[in-house]
Amino acid sequence: MRIRLTSCVSLLVLTTAALGHAQSAAEIDTMLGADKGGNVFVGPALPFGMAKPGPDYGDNEANAGWKASGNLNGFSQLHVSGTGGGPKYGNILLQPMMGKADPAHSSAPREQEHAEVGYYSVKLGGSGIRAEVTTARRAPVYRFTYPATGERTLLVDVGHLLMRRHDSPHRYHESQVVYSTDVQVLSPTEIVGMQASVMGWNIQTTPMKVYFYLVTDTPAAASGTWEDGKSVRPGSKSASYKMPFTMATLPKPPAPIVSTGAYLTFAPGKKPVTVKVGVSFVSIEQARKNATSEVAGFDFEGTRKAVVAAWDKELSTVKIEGGTPGERQQFATGLYHSMLMPVDRTGENPLWHSATPYYDDFYCIWDTFRSSTPLLTLLQPKRVTAILQSLLEIQDHEHFFLDGRSGNFSGRTQGGSDAEMMFTDAFLKHLPGLDWERVYRALVHDADAESPEPIRFGRGDMDEWKRLGYLSIEHSDPAGGPDRPGSRSMEYAANDYAVALIAKGLHHQSDAEKFMRRSANWKKLWDADAVDHTEAGDVKGFIWMRHDDGRWKENFDPRLVGTWYQDNFYEATTWTYSLYVPQDVRELIQIAGGEAAFKKRLDLFFALGSAGRYRYDVGNEPGFLTPYLYNWIGDQSSSAKTIRAILPASYHTGKDGLPGNDDSGAMGSFLVFNQMGFFPVAAQDVYLIGSPTFPRSSITLTNGKTFSVVAKNSSPKNVYIAEVTWNGKPYHRSWFTHEQLMSGGELTLTMTDRPTHWDTGVPPPSMSDR
Repeated sequence: MRIRLTSCVSLLVLTTAALGHAQSAAEIDTMLGADKGGNVFVGPALPFGMAKPGPDYGDNEANAGWKASGNLNGFSQLHVSGTGGGPKYGNILLQPMMGKADPAHSSAPREQEHAEVGYYSVKLGGSGIRAEVTTARRAPVYRFTYPATGERTLLVDVGHLLMRRHDSPHRYHESQVVYSTDVQVLSPTEIVGMQASVMGWNIQTTPMKVYFYLVTDTPAAASGTWEDGKSVRPGSKSASYKMPFTMATLPKPPAPIVSTGAYLTFAPGKKPVTVKVGVSFVSIEQARKNATSEVAGFDFEGTRKAVVAAWDKELSTVKIEGGTPGERQQFATGLYHSMLMPVDRTGENPLWHSATPYYDDFYCIWDTFRSSTPLLTLLQPKRVTAILQSLLEIQDHEHFFLDGRSGNFSGRTQGGSDAEMMFTDAFLKHLPGLDWERVYRALVHDADAESPEPIRFGRGDMDEWKRLGYLSIEHSDPAGGPDRPGSRSMEYAANDYAVALIAKGLHHQSDAEKFMRRSANWKKLWDADAVDHTEAGDVKGFIWMRHDDGRWKENFDPRLVGTWYQDNFYEATTWTYSLYVPQDVRELIQIAGGEAAFKKRLDLFFALGSAGRYRYDVGNEPGFLTPYLYNWIGDQSSSAKTIRAILPASYHTGKDGLPGNDDSGAMGSFLVFNQMGFFPVAAQDVYLIGSPTFPRSSITLTNGKTFSVVAKNSSPKNVYIAEVTWNGKPYHRSWFTHEQLMSGGELTLTMTDRPTHWDTGVPPPSMSDR
C-alpha cells in the first residue's frame, strides 16, 4: 500500500506539472552540475545568502568543496558556486568524530549522502555519525547524531581552507594561504575565533578576516585546543597561528597546510548535538548577533523550512507548462544557480560604513552580464538595482569598476570592463533607484582612464586603445607574453558601445559620438587575408592580433586559445571572437562577405565532428549570443535548429549535467532563457526569438503584468517556427524589445518540423543601422 500511495502521489505531481504551476524548490536538484567541472555548491543556501555551509572532500581542492571521490574532511561555512580557477573560502571547518580529539585522523568515508534545497546530510563511515546541515543567511545550523555509546567529539579547525596543491600554470599562484588564526573556548558550549587568509583565485593581498561564534545546545564534558604541528592540549582555552613569511615571500603552491583549532567532547548520549555557527566579516560580536538573531534557539527544522520557503518565493514568478520531468528539473535548477551569487553582504562590509547595499562574490561579471544579470532584471529588478548600487559604491572607493571580487577584494579582470555592460543594460531597461548622471561619470572614467591595476579593476593599455584602436601584442603582462590583446580589444569595443548608449540617452552627444567611434575599433583587427582551411572549404577573414607598428602577428592559427593570461585570446579561439560584435552584427555580416558567406561561417562554427571544440564551445560565455546570429540574416529557422541541438547535447540531469563551470549561474541562466524561447542581447533592450522547450512559459512581472511565450504544436521534432503572433496579431520580427515584454501579453509561436521563413520583418538592430 505504501508503494502504491507513493506512485499515486508521483503521478499527481507529474500531472500537475504538465498542467503548469509556478516553479518551486521541490523541482531543484542541488547536486546537478556538482561534478565534471560544473563545480556548483551542493550545501544549503538562501537566495544570495552569505553563509554556504557544506562538505569539503578529498584533497580540499574542489572549488565548491564537494568532490565525487575522497573522504569527508568536514564542513566549512563559506563557499562559492560554479567557479573555475583556484578555489576560494572553505573557512572554519567542523568535523564530528567519536572518541578523543584527533585532528590528524578525523576524515571519514561518506555513506548515504543526500542533498536537497536547504539541507545536506551524510553518514560518516566507520563511526556511524549522521551529520546534517541547514542555514540562515549568516548562520549555519548543524545536527550531529552520534552513536549512543562512547565519547562524542566536535573539532573546529580554524586553519582550514580550500587550496590548490599543485603548481599553477598561471603567472599568479591561486592557492589560498592561511595568514593567521585565533580560537578561544569560552565555555562548555561556546567557541569563538578568527581566520585571516590571503591569495586565492582573485590574488588577494589584503588579508580576508572571517570571524565566527559557535554555540551548542549540549554542554561539553571536556574541551581543549591544538596548534599547527603540535599535539592536542586538553583543557587549553586558546590557540593561534601566524604565517612565518611575508606577502613578498609567499611560497609557491602547494601552500602550507595549517591546522589550528579547538574541540568540545560530549558525554555519551542518544540526543543529537545541535550547533549554530554565526559567521561575520566584521567581528566576533557581529558573528554572535548573527547566530542569535537569525536562528531561534536551536531550531534546525524551522531553519530548514525557512530556506525552502525563501526559494519557493523567489521562483514563484516563473511558471512553465509541459516538458519532461528532467527538463523541468534542469529549468528550476538553472534558476536556483542564478541566485546563489553574487552574495548579499549588507551589514558585513569591514571596509567602510554605509547604508548602501553591499554585495560580494562577483565571479566574474565577464561570465554573468550576458545572461544571469538580464534574467534577474526580469525576475528581481530591485535586486539588480541593489547590486548596481553596491558596484557603484565600490567604484567610489576604488575608482574603477571591478570584474571579479571575493573576500571584499577586487580581482580578477578576465576581459574588458564588463560592469559597463551591466549598467547600460539596466539603464536601457529603465531600472529605478540609480543616479544615472553619477553612474555616467563613473562609466566615462572607467572607459577612459588607465587603471593602476587592470588585473584587479578597470581597463589597461588605454594609451594604445586610444592611439591605435587596438591592443598590440607588444603590450605584455609582467611575466612576459601577450596579455589577451585579441579578446580584450573585442570586449573594449563592445564596452565602448555600452557607454555610448548611456551617453546618448543622457544627451551627452559629444561623448556618445566618441565612444561610438571607438566601438568600431574591432574592424582594425579584422584580417581579411586570414584563412582557415576547414573540412568544408576555406573560410576567409578573422579577428587577429597586430604589432604596435600595424603589422599582423605572424602565423595565423585559428586554433589558438588561452585559458590563462599569457595568451592572445582568452578562453576561446578567433572563431568565437570573430563572431563577437554584439554592437554591430550587420557590419560584421558585410565584412565577413555577406549573408551567404556569414551563414556558411555559422554553419561551420556549430558543426560537430573532427573540428572538436576549437570553434563552438557552449561552456564559454563569449559564444552565448552566437546561435542567434542567424536572426540577423533572416534565417531564424537555423537559430531554432541550432539552439534545440545545443541544449540536449550539452545539458542533462545528474551530477555531470552542465557543460562546464556553471560560472555563478551563467550556464544555468543560459539554459533558462533558451528553454523559455528567447535570449537577451546584453547591454541592449533587445531579446531574440529562439525555439522554446516548453509549450508555455510565463513570467509575472513586477509591474503586475504577465509575459508568456506559448509554443503551439510543441514537440521534440517541432523545433521550427511556422508563424508568430503577438497578442493575437501577426508578428514577423525575430526579436522584440524590453518595453514590449514589460507591457505583458502573449508571444505565440506555432511550431513545425520543417524550416520556414516566417521572419520577414526588420532584422534585429545594429549600430550601423543608426
